[in-house]
Amino acid sequence: MKIFLLTLIFIGLINSSYAQFGEQLIISQEAMWARNVFAADVDGDLDLDILSASESDNKIAWYENLDGLGTFGPQQIITNTLVASVDVFGVDLDGDTDIDVLAASKGFSSGEGKIVWFQNLDGQGTFDIEIQISDQTQGAVSVFAADLDGDTDMDVLSASFEDNSISLFENTNGLGAFGSRQIITNSALSTRDVVAADMDGDLDLDVLTISTGGDQVLWFPNLDGQGTFGNAQIISNDTDGPLSVFAADLDGDNDLDVISNCPAINIIYWYENLDGLGNFGEKKIVSQNLISPQTIFVADLDNDLDMDILSGSGIDDNIVWYKNLDGLGNFSSEIIISTETDWASSVIASDIDNDSFLDVLSASRVDNKIAWYRNSGVFGVEDFLARAITVYPNPTQDSLAIKAKDISITKVEVSDLLGRRLLSVNGNVNSLDVSLLQSGVLFVKVYTTQGAIVKKVVKM
Repeated sequence: MKIFLLTLIFIGLINSSYAQFGEQLIISQEAMWARNVFAADVDGDLDLDILSASESDNKIAWYENLDGLGTFGPQQIITNTLVASVDVFGVDLDGDTDIDVLAASKGFSSGEGKIVWFQNLDGQGTFDIEIQISDQTQGAVSVFAADLDGDTDMDVLSASFEDNSISLFENTNGLGAFGSRQIITNSALSTRDVVAADMDGDLDLDVLTISTGGDQVLWFPNLDGQGTFGNAQIISNDTDGPLSVFAADLDGDNDLDVISNCPAINIIYWYENLDGLGNFGEKKIVSQNLISPQTIFVADLDNDLDMDILSGSGIDDNIVWYKNLDGLGNFSSEIIISTETDWASSVIASDIDNDSFLDVLSASRVDNKIAWYRNSGVFGVEDFLARAITVYPNPTQDSLAIKAKDISITKVEVSDLLGRRLLSVNGNVNSLDVSLLQSGVLFVKVYTTQGAIVKKVVKM
């Protein structure tokens, strides 16, 4: 998954809050073996439309946001001849201030693969035929656009897994004429992702990638700000087949940390940028519960000014997010957004309905689906806990069961009407024996990793 340049980080007024996502809203089921989704204002009407890349129908397509509220029109095909289309990126490549489309094709046979772009002819989503940037990227699977050489136009990065290469293509005139392929590395074994980010705090863009076959997360420093790249800097070499990578400030210290995933061992993890110069600490596990996490994305989903993590999985077909509990990179357990995707291959966050909350979009392969999930806003910690914690039966005679959804209990206290503490149990408590307590109203205070809540119970 790539950093999404057009995602806005919205400033919220609620310090402790949670995003509430609605039901799955299907945009299309005509993206055959959908691989990636992207949001950008394709038609210049100041709302976000959707782009998709789908592999088995060789298609790059877009979907118009008809009303700015997330009502989408039919699929509009940009091309259906880009063999095994796997990635798409919306960006102004020719300097005319509208959104062009950049795409990667891995091809169906060994030795194939290319990087192409489509010019937005009128700024309203009428696209020209493909313009080839390169056909030398064997097994191209990821593209990214950014100004790598400091000349204010958009250059192109690609990752290609068959030739183990990360490549740079310079936008030589700012109008979309690209230079020859510059290989940053050809030893990132079976690489699957590439992004540009300032890893060392020197105000130019470095290159962050993975070596899936070499079990590495690594970055390459931009030595002069003009696209001359140094040797690989190893963030980790024991990641067991990383599939995607993302850079974001997870711990609030104003430098970029790194997030990645390992589908083979069901892990999402992050690495702290210890000094802001690109020296990274040991991996910190975010989750081990998703079965084959395929994609990751980072954004402030709950408007509390820190960065949360979004993910989609293959085998168990979940779209989930992890709340950054303290702004320091300590994350909640999975909060499920949807279980209605069949092999989620791409997730991103963007404000689809113009309400200043980041919604979620997904592309899923097996069901050929492009969909979105409305972020209806935020609700307070108390409301979240009220939904997450259940104490029953009520009334009770002998015992209480305590059920927690998506959070962990750390302690439970029982008090009477006068506030006297009658019982206190530490740990992940799931039941209490109250048979010896006097009859009357009891207040059960449940402490969790995300706050505390009081439940009133009648003891018979």
